[in-house]
Amino acid sequence: MGGAAASRCGAFFQTANKIMDRNSLKLAVRYSGETPPATLRAWCDVHPERVFELHVGGGHNTDRPDGRAYDVLLRPGWRMADDYCHTLIEPTVAGMLRQLRATTPCECEDCKKALAKEDGAW
Repeated sequence: MGGAAASRCGAFFQTANKIMDRNSLKLAVRYSGETPPATLRAWCDVHPERVFELHVGGGHNTDRPDGRAYDVLLRPGWRMADDYCHTLIEPTVAGMLRQLRATTPCECEDCKKALAKEDGAW
């Protein structure tokens, strides 16, 4: 990322960090559906600045007999590494952890609008 783009990105995240200051706003991950596996819950609990909600359950064609999938809605300011999606869906814990570890900062218009709100949520 070059000079002007890096400067805009830096300014954006300075603003985001002020809004989402972990000392003034206690972030917590929302859990829904079935009880998440301990390894996945532990990662999410350590990274609440990235994860808004984790849902464990069916409803997606994951080619698993039980249809179970792990769905994560990222917090504003984060996206999948390979595109601008803010939702991750994986059929396995290992796959979800790979996706979560690869998330990257996002400065799309939707994220900017959400971060501008007092609670910094969607």
